[in-house]
Amino acid sequence: MATARSGHSATLLKSGKVLVTGGSDVGNYLTSSEIYDPSTDQWDTIS
Repeated sequence: MATARSGHSATLLKSGKVLVTGGSDVGNYLTSSEIYDPSTDQWDTIS
């Protein structure tokens, strides 16, 4: 994960990837989203 966050939303997609969005880091609200691909153990920032 490129940005550590808490209070976020995580959704398991049909593809098996995990979409993580929102939350906060040290008091700042985040608007970015990331996708985790467990088959490659990689995170990609999508917004």
